[in-house]
Amino acid sequence: MKVDREMEILLNEIPLLHHGGLLGGSEAAGADDDADLSFLIHELAAMGVVDGDDEPPAPGAANGGFGFGFSGMIYPKKGGENLVALHPFSMASHCAHMPSLFDPVTFDAAAAAAIDDWDIRCSPPPSVSVPPPPATPRARCKNVRRTSPKKCGAAAAAANNKSHGESLAGLRGVMSHIARDQHGCRLLQQRLDDGKREVDHIFAGVSRHAAQLMVDPFGNYLMQKLLAVCDAGQRMALVLTLTADAFVLVRISLNVHGTRAVQKLIESLRTREEISLVIDALRPGFLELIKDPNGNHVVQKCLQSFEADDNKAIFDAAALHCLDIGMQCHGCCVLQRCIARSRGEHRDKLVAAIACNGFKLAQDAYGNYVVQYVIDLKIPNANSSLAQQFEGKYIHLSMQKFSSNVVERCLKVFKEVDKAKIIIEILDTPHLEQLLQHPYANYVIYSALQNSKFIINSIATGDGNEKMTPNKTEIVLQLGVIPFWARTKRTTRRA
Repeated sequence: MKVDREMEILLNEIPLLHHGGLLGGSEAAGADDDADLSFLIHELAAMGVVDGDDEPPAPGAANGGFGFGFSGMIYPKKGGENLVALHPFSMASHCAHMPSLFDPVTFDAAAAAAIDDWDIRCSPPPSVSVPPPPATPRARCKNVRRTSPKKCGAAAAAANNKSHGESLAGLRGVMSHIARDQHGCRLLQQRLDDGKREVDHIFAGVSRHAAQLMVDPFGNYLMQKLLAVCDAGQRMALVLTLTADAFVLVRISLNVHGTRAVQKLIESLRTREEISLVIDALRPGFLELIKDPNGNHVVQKCLQSFEADDNKAIFDAAALHCLDIGMQCHGCCVLQRCIARSRGEHRDKLVAAIACNGFKLAQDAYGNYVVQYVIDLKIPNANSSLAQQFEGKYIHLSMQKFSSNVVERCLKVFKEVDKAKIIIEILDTPHLEQLLQHPYANYVIYSALQNSKFIINSIATGDGNEKMTPNKTEIVLQLGVIPFWARTKRTTRRA
């Protein structure tokens, strides 16, 4: 019923479309002409909506041949009454022409084949699947866990070469380039453990490039291991190569990677000839090496590994430049090591040079450690020289941050006569109360009070060539004026 109602509304609206100008009708047509819907009804009949027997008229015949509007459409003529469809829509006729959705569908094999052929013609050509190549078994890396493919391949090649007994002789021309690679360097280090034959091949390939490999981030490790396994002749050949130019070994020692290789070289030296060649090559740069953060380790390795006679050149350079070396952060450590490793005349010469510059070194942030080290040695000549330089300047030294440490060490180590001179000079100042409150001098006063008992007796009895004078008597009495808290603890903490 709903479909019938909708079709009736459609047929009733056709004349209205013409009157509203929606169908593109011409105003030249007569207003009194009757509407002709025969062509439209015929089309509806062909669709199975209405019944129609008449053939449709030729396009444009009913409207005078104008042919306006849609192609093949005859427009209705205006009339006095509303026009309705000549053949009303009926549900029976609709069902007669339109199949039901519930009617059975017959299977047509020919049509199905045609459809299949169409699908084949329109579908893209099938891709030819190529089977993947069979996976080749990869050699497992020995003693390597989760390594990169490159590393694993290098280790596999090494294991393969080793299993077939292949030699490194064919790589002699590119050995130095392999040593600069991380994985190649590791491979060559592993081959050094395979015997003398492999060591000889590797040595022949890298010995000419020893200076370049020693400063390389990876090559220096190969050179260190090569120095540990090579024989005496090969080691001597490396020494001659590195010492041919006077400054080559110095430049290598100043490098962050080269310093390790040179230290390994120094450890491996066995003959006096080798040691002499290395010392002579380092001699032009001793001062620069001692003050360098990398080079100072090379000098200290020489002091540790060689005898005192072999290090004579180092002791002479340290004594000549002791002031410059002692006032530098790395140099003060090397200078103390030189004193510890030297013997006999070398030591006396070095200590005497330091004592002569004791006043300047005592006031330096690093030099004061060198002076304290010399004082602790309790060498009479050195301490006497220092006491003569400090006499009359103890107040000045006590009020400085670094030299106050030296004065305290003098009060603990010097002879009693020298201690008495220090305490008398400190107490003889008219501003003793200010010294007690000074951030650095109060430490010196505390050390003086710890030794005051013997000093009082010494002054009172005249021991130690000290004669009792009215001024000194007053100084002794001042010891009782010093507050008790100043005798028992330090007044301030040193910054």
